[in-house]
Amino acid sequence: MEIDYAEVISAENELNLAVGVHFEDEPDSYYVVDVLASPEGRIRGLELMFNGFACKYTFKPEEKEQLVRYLNAHNPLALPWTIPDEEAGGK
Repeated sequence: MEIDYAEVISAENELNLAVGVHFEDEPDSYYVVDVLASPEGRIRGLELMFNGFACKYTFKPEEKEQLVRYLNAHNPLALPWTIPDEEAGGK
C-alpha cells in the first residue's frame, strides 16, 4: 500500500480524516481510507472507500501500522496518532 496524502475532513467532537492510497497490485486504482478518531488521535475505525463507496476490506496489521506511521510523520493536527487493535476493527 502506498500513501499519497492525508487531510482532515472534520475536527469537532470526533476527527475524520481522508488518507489517499493505492495498492501495488492495482497501481491505477485510487482509494481513500476513511479514518475515524478521537480528538486525542486514538483511531477508532478504518474504512476503505472507492469512488465514494465502502469496500469490504480487512486491513492487515502492517497496513494499519503504516497508516499510523504516516499520520505521525506528516502529523495533521499535531497529535500522537495511535490505533488500538480492539477499537480499529480492521474494517
